[in-house]
Amino acid sequence: MVRSETGKARQRALQDRTTVTRGKIIAGAIQVLAHGGVQGLTHRAVAKVAGVSLAATTYHFDTMTEIIEATSRTLLDEYLAGFRRVAARIMGGEEQSIASLGDLVERVVGNALGRDRTRSLAWCELILHGGRRPNGRALTQSWYEQLDEIWHDIALLFDPAASRRAASAAVDMTVGLTFFLHPLGLDQATAKQLLDGRVDVATLLAGISSSAPEQRNVTDPDAGARYVETRQKVLQAAIDVIVEDGAAGISYGRIADVMGMVRSGPSYYFPSIDGLLQCAQMSFFERAKARYRSGLTGQDATGIDADRLLDLTTAIYFREALEFARENIGFYSVWMNAAQNPALRPAVASSLLDLDRAWTRRITAATGKPPDPAVPLRIQALFIGKVIRTIAASLEVADLSRAREDFAAVLRGGQSN
Repeated sequence: MVRSETGKARQRALQDRTTVTRGKIIAGAIQVLAHGGVQGLTHRAVAKVAGVSLAATTYHFDTMTEIIEATSRTLLDEYLAGFRRVAARIMGGEEQSIASLGDLVERVVGNALGRDRTRSLAWCELILHGGRRPNGRALTQSWYEQLDEIWHDIALLFDPAASRRAASAAVDMTVGLTFFLHPLGLDQATAKQLLDGRVDVATLLAGISSSAPEQRNVTDPDAGARYVETRQKVLQAAIDVIVEDGAAGISYGRIADVMGMVRSGPSYYFPSIDGLLQCAQMSFFERAKARYRSGLTGQDATGIDADRLLDLTTAIYFREALEFARENIGFYSVWMNAAQNPALRPAVASSLLDLDRAWTRRITAATGKPPDPAVPLRIQALFIGKVIRTIAASLEVADLSRAREDFAAVLRGGQSN
């Protein structure tokens, strides 16, 4: 009997040590993902950050795929547990500051930029990575399904008639605002003022975009045609790497391998990786802007009413999410890289400012009056959130069909159920 109890105690101790070690490894993986992206995730890097031996990481996780899946599930479990606690506090009357889905969106986004910043950045990296692989999209779809469910449960506490669609749209808004705000490097207080309408988004973006010298995707006008052609090929190779591996995967060596050049070759055309990333970022944006414009070809802004604007917005969303899914994965990968790389922030802010002005002009023309500054911001955020959901998860036609109604709710200046 004594031996049996001793054996059980030893087994429990071993299980506890295993749990603690796995927990350290996953915590280390979250740190690496937040600061170096999926491309920086190696057994050695995780072991160093986690404070465990390299042998421990390979013992508990044979591959990086296993670490990614375990980290994804851990983050999801933590988020779901957190939302359940919020629901319990609301039901118990202990939570007075959240009385609507809009309040919940602002709370979650604020936490993402503040106390949960590292976990949030890691989550963003995992979401984009998931869109690159079929098994990743399946895992991400499971993420969204469970988040939609718990958000709907919370919404029902505010309004017994709340629909699942409204909860799903709130999740998209949260994801979009998170991707919108992280790259700008805002602190939690400034972000709250922005979301509350106390800070003008255009003024904020203009200030950030002018904080560094303008970077242009141009070359010396005296450069030869061959130089210009090769430089463009280097840029395209960088874009291909970003689409495949993320912005953190960019290096001169990686690009040289793709192009069959000597290792030092790409640096001749782009003296710094930051400069290369800025040019790639601008190329992504210019391509997207050209596609948006083509979607509005022949459409006189003064002749588009609100219904037509919603139709066009939904059509452009469909095309971006379905036809240009992989390019958007690369696009948002560079955006998120700006969260850790201040040199990229002015270009992100400039792109967002351009979009904010375009939305403001279109909405003003469609409705006959300038919108509240929060409306273009939230339209952009919802658009981003929906694109991210679609490129990262396997969605059904029914999921896509809700888009127009969700855009309409924001355009009306509120949320509908």
